[in-house]
Amino acid sequence: MKPTGTDVAAAAVQAAHVGYTYDEMDCQAFVEHCVRQAGGRMDYLGTNDMARRAAWLGTLDEARAQGRLVPGAGLLIREATEANLPARYAGDGLGDFSHVGLYVGEDALTDVDKNGNARSCDVVHSSATMRRVAGSTLANGWTHVMWFQEIDYGNEAGLGVDQGADSGDVADGGMDMSDELTAGTPATSVKRYAVVVSPDGGPVKLRKSASAEETLYWLVNAGARVQVERERDGWALIRAICTDGYTRRAYMMAQYLEYENERG
Repeated sequence: MKPTGTDVAAAAVQAAHVGYTYDEMDCQAFVEHCVRQAGGRMDYLGTNDMARRAAWLGTLDEARAQGRLVPGAGLLIREATEANLPARYAGDGLGDFSHVGLYVGEDALTDVDKNGNARSCDVVHSSATMRRVAGSTLANGWTHVMWFQEIDYGNEAGLGVDQGADSGDVADGGMDMSDELTAGTPATSVKRYAVVVSPDGGPVKLRKSASAEETLYWLVNAGARVQVERERDGWALIRAICTDGYTRRAYMMAQYLEYENERG
């Protein structure tokens, strides 16, 4: 069972009180430690890997507007350039995420800043500047918010029912296709259905709009069977079961779809 965001946030506050040093755990190790302390599991290659495997990723403003800035949510800093971006991520359009922390709730703890001044904190991270796990604030340069697949954020305040594409874009007749889609195991061949494929076997982004610049997206497992409504200019409008269990209608790059009647 996944730990809740509230439990992960509580573990983060406790880690700040313990006083772990930066040498004991950097920013990524700190987040993974909190998830383990809350009873879960997490293992990433780095902050860029975290961002690219997020259950949801968006700007801080988008997270606030959509009610996604909740305890246990990840906070990220995206650099202005990609000069130090690892080669494996070059060209994917997401940018270079250099630091991660956890949102723990408004006024969740009190800590001192780098000048020794006491302040109320709503973020905890392992700070290279402070050389320890420390309390921080949302004004500390955070640019993005993410939801981790390994954390249970509850009912998502109804966010999971978002269908992605505008309802008037393509008529769907109100049909519930969930019983004909799969979350990761291909089924028998049916016309107008496809299977999600990815080079590394990881989840593929399902974006709200047909643009690589779209920051609102969900993830669909490789091997998932999806319904394709149409394809144009390299994008397919599909209906799919996302990794969070919700069925959504949105856009995926057509290169990640293998039509069932074309499979060998």
